[in-house]
Amino acid sequence: MKEGETMTDWNEELLKATEMTTAVIRKDGSKSKPYCIYSKSGKGLGCYPTRKQAEKRLAQIEMFKHMDDK
Repeated sequence: MKEGETMTDWNEELLKATEMTTAVIRKDGSKSKPYCIYSKSGKGLGCYPTRKQAEKRLAQIEMFKHMDDK
């Protein structure tokens, strides 16, 4: 987090990044990690035990992808 930024600002950035997503979450992994993130080109970006964890990671991926835009 940058100096002067509040947690609310950080959460808003995560929400914005999630809205501009270029990847999808599919339930097709193993039994222990069924929720997998795939880029639009089909590249696997990781699998997670819960959909909530996969969504959180997808938001992080998107946020870092768009950080250079500022």
